[in-house]
Amino acid sequence: MNKRILSAILAALILSPAFLTGCSENNADSSETDAASPSAVENAAAEEETELTRANTPDDLPEDLNFEGATATIAARSKAWFTGEMFVEELNGEVVNDAVYDRDLDVEDRLNVTINYELLADPNTPVNSNVTAGTDYYTMHTGSAVDTVQYGVKGNYYNLLGEYPQYLNLEQPWWSQYYTEQSNIAGVSFFATGDLCFSLTKLAFVTYANMQLVADFGLENPYDLVREGTWTFDKEMEMAAKAYVDKNGNGEVDNADTFGMSMAGEIGLDPYWSAFDLSIIEHDADGLPVFSVNQEKMVSVLEKLASFYKQADFVYVVPNSSDAEQDDVAEMLSEDRMLFSPLRIMHTEQIRDMESEYALLPLPKWNEEQENYYTFVHDQYSIVGIPLSVQDPAMASAVMEAMAAESYRYVSPAYYDLVLNGKYIRDPASAEMLDIAIAGIKIDFGWIYTYSLNSISQNLLRALVYNQKTANFASTYRSTNKVTSKVMDKLVKTVTELAEDR
Repeated sequence: MNKRILSAILAALILSPAFLTGCSENNADSSETDAASPSAVENAAAEEETELTRANTPDDLPEDLNFEGATATIAARSKAWFTGEMFVEELNGEVVNDAVYDRDLDVEDRLNVTINYELLADPNTPVNSNVTAGTDYYTMHTGSAVDTVQYGVKGNYYNLLGEYPQYLNLEQPWWSQYYTEQSNIAGVSFFATGDLCFSLTKLAFVTYANMQLVADFGLENPYDLVREGTWTFDKEMEMAAKAYVDKNGNGEVDNADTFGMSMAGEIGLDPYWSAFDLSIIEHDADGLPVFSVNQEKMVSVLEKLASFYKQADFVYVVPNSSDAEQDDVAEMLSEDRMLFSPLRIMHTEQIRDMESEYALLPLPKWNEEQENYYTFVHDQYSIVGIPLSVQDPAMASAVMEAMAAESYRYVSPAYYDLVLNGKYIRDPASAEMLDIAIAGIKIDFGWIYTYSLNSISQNLLRALVYNQKTANFASTYRSTNKVTSKVMDKLVKTVTELAEDR
């Protein structure tokens, strides 16, 4: 089957609610006489042909764009996590690989450009050295969300909401409007993310559940809890408390036992910012960021997390929270020694061969009153920007927009529907749960600009629960508030001044 046809079929699986409603109405009226008339059939066929799907969603790039063979050099990361996200060498029959390859060919043909990649361990240094030297070499830069954004604050990138990247439309569905809204300071946003960066999905945290242990311990069906809106942190811990087993019989709690839950001190604590709907920074009526941590709720969260972290035998406390420890927890899950664990979606690749059934669930809510499930994304997901040394930002923005649009049409359906829902996830219920989790991605301004804000995102949950520097949460909050307010004013002032010539 032709790759484009296959991708179109996959894309058709992601349909708008309006389309689904229309189908229901047509079925309901099928008994009417005019429904079988030639004109009705023709009209229905024409309507179906023009129905909006991912594959036929139009962009607003001019049809006659021609950059006369210009080279667009894209800096991207070489780390294994991001293999195939931007660059693939050749067609190999894997649907995601081939969708990325075809995407670039389509963009090259459409815009008459040549796309060239440089895969670098750390693209930040060479790209920004070029900017400092005024060298027009890198057309686009794809980098780490938490690290690369700092260079935008230094004035090294175009404002993607400004006039010079004229062909970018960050309101299109292939861009994360949530990220653009959150990263915006006084009408300035230096980077964007979305379908061009499938690491946004790959690095999202979900709750892994070992369904064999759910059955062994006679626990409630977690799928039903999610659907009912009762999948909360308290419920998760109530179930986890029933799952501890001293597996090696030595009378001690050690990592050879079976645990109900894993809790890591650094990376593993971060997801609760989003899961519990804790905001660090919000925008005021003028669109300017302000420190917005709810002190009362934060104290409650900290006390509860700390109590489980320090006192519960059924909670496996990860010694550190590096990627190696995260991998160890995934292995425990696959060995039926872990009931629940918050891990990134990319760990489906590690446990794909486990014998027991596993489920992917959204992160739990703080309580039942919380309206939605929210999802945290590890801060190494990719963002894309245009270096200020680029002499033709119009060309750069056209390439960036066209690549993102093609990724929306073909790469995302290939990655999401086939790889996640077909290759790694084994049942329709987990696919349903994944849809809920991805729809709830929540990226706070405080995480986006954390290094410009005195590492605010890491200086509350991590420092207080993991490092356990103090039990006086309220005092820490007050001192953090003072420091954050000062650095926030500095950040806003810096970016506002940059906005004048971007």
